[in-house]
Amino acid sequence: MRPVLFDGRFGWLHPAEGPGGVVLCSPFGYDALCTYRGMRRLAERLAAHGMPVLRFDYPGTGDAAGEASEPGRWRAWIDSIKQAVALLRETTGVERVTLCGLRLGGTLAALAAQELGGVDGLVMLAPVLSGKNYQRELRAHYRKWLLMPAAMDCEAEPDTDAFVEAYGFRLYSDTLESLRAVDLRRDAVRPAERVLVLDSLDPARVDALVAHYREQGMQVERQTFDEYGKFMMESLDSEIPQAAFQSIEDWLAGAAGDPVARERLTAGSGADGMADCLAGQVSGHMAERLDDHTTGHIVEPGVVETPVWLEGGRMSGIYCVPVSRSDAEAPAVLMVNTGAVSRIGNARLSVRCARRLARQGIASLRVDLGGLGDSQPSLDAVSLDALYAQTGADDAACAARWLTAQGHRGAVLLGICAGAFVGLHAASREPAVIGAVLVNLQKFTWQNICDEHGKPTVPVAAFGSTRNYLRSMCQPRKWLRVVRGQTGGLPVARELAARFAARFGATLADRIERICAMQLGSKDEQRLFTALHARGVHTRLFYGVLDEGVEELERYFGARGARLRRFGRIGVTFCERTDHAILSARAQENVMSYFENFFAHTFGEGHQPEPSIAVEPLHARLGWRHARATQWLLKRARALRLSGEAQ
Repeated sequence: MRPVLFDGRFGWLHPAEGPGGVVLCSPFGYDALCTYRGMRRLAERLAAHGMPVLRFDYPGTGDAAGEASEPGRWRAWIDSIKQAVALLRETTGVERVTLCGLRLGGTLAALAAQELGGVDGLVMLAPVLSGKNYQRELRAHYRKWLLMPAAMDCEAEPDTDAFVEAYGFRLYSDTLESLRAVDLRRDAVRPAERVLVLDSLDPARVDALVAHYREQGMQVERQTFDEYGKFMMESLDSEIPQAAFQSIEDWLAGAAGDPVARERLTAGSGADGMADCLAGQVSGHMAERLDDHTTGHIVEPGVVETPVWLEGGRMSGIYCVPVSRSDAEAPAVLMVNTGAVSRIGNARLSVRCARRLARQGIASLRVDLGGLGDSQPSLDAVSLDALYAQTGADDAACAARWLTAQGHRGAVLLGICAGAFVGLHAASREPAVIGAVLVNLQKFTWQNICDEHGKPTVPVAAFGSTRNYLRSMCQPRKWLRVVRGQTGGLPVARELAARFAARFGATLADRIERICAMQLGSKDEQRLFTALHARGVHTRLFYGVLDEGVEELERYFGARGARLRRFGRIGVTFCERTDHAILSARAQENVMSYFENFFAHTFGEGHQPEPSIAVEPLHARLGWRHARATQWLLKRARALRLSGEAQ
């Protein structure tokens, strides 16, 4: 597997020796994040069976140059597939090319194949057959997300014709207009000699499309895609559709397909054979890595990005630098994965943030930690225990050292959720890390909770944050559900009582220790921050005001993290309109603005105090009675925490 750059686009080439190659056409937006690991595994499987594969980012998506908001995206996406086919043919010398697309990628693949002509095969996985239905689907996803606890207090986007958004990714009016006009039966008359369709979403439309293709004299095979639902889950929970991928392999290596691939498929049909093929492929690719990075490319005026290898090719990343670096020895920013999401980040936050920093003269590295994105090892599944393992902190520390080796004075970490956990532990022990902004940190320490299959054995986040529940108690419809028996109030009351009791105990223990110099219980959490303070690491914990991570903070360090004030270089900030995964546009702007201010005032010239985050008053956001009720409940909560907690 090696990176390739072409016309402002970024991709990965999976080399193999065979006459037939495959171009993978990814879905759009959140679908691409969910299935990134799976599409990579499909590429590796096909390459292991003798079919070179190219996967890439469309313009304005992933690591490619541009934004999705730019005009002409639909045309540019189709053209990029055609260019990818030309690159695969030129690079590998394949005689035949198959396009394989998932969701919107399947639709784009069919249109590109029609324009190209001479395409041997077309594989469509749950293709988008109706642009109007797809827009309704995206809107439904957005409304569903707004109801989730993780979206509490986010700023909802207006219902507008200018764009459609789902999970932070947008399709704009120009693209939507093109999508609405698509009709594959009209626009892709004879896209390929052979077609494979796997779909379980829209049987009637698929039947019509298959019948139309058969009327054109094409060989068409249709199969169900029963694993679709589990494949399209969020990146941590997404399951590889083994049966669907096996069907694709069999179809590509069929009687009309590649005899070399068919021979390899037979030789490696068992689990051990597949593992041997993949192991040999990875070993061969590692031998190809003669240096740590390839040539960079300009992604926007004044900004250059270069795909890089770290630790002998085990980790991959994108090094983003300004064309003219005024201070080569200034610190660089290190961005780690958010959960199991690839290096681009939720809603492409890491890409946008890196390029925004570069415009200000600040270099950055967005890296895939081991087992995530495009780093090694390549995994079928990722568990919570893996995300919170200390190996992640070791990988982040390695990336920080790589930045210092490029001449930077140190690394300033930016991590969200599980990435914040990784950043905390890397910063506590790695000298190359000189600063950290940890966003919505959920846990300070971690005890393994998954079984041998990677599934949690205990409920994860069974209850939301206390602030969420206090806010819900101000809503009459919540009480109406309790009265009707649609939900139980007693379990919530017991949970809240247990939380207040735990905070009372933690506060009492802290006061006894400070007065009597007695250590009570485990102090792993305090040791982390003591280490940060001793090393002089400038650290900021950044939370949405209703984020569930606030529970962990207040459990160990008092209301609003008051007991962290004893550490001079550690601060806590709470920001409204900030959802947990930083998907909304307002939340993204909050995080980027805060990080820019923190970096400038801590590591820039002058080292001036950081400006405070403006917080919109409750009465300005809520109705007068609603605000009064919320404030009264918050006061009662503070009283239960002992209103004189350590200052």
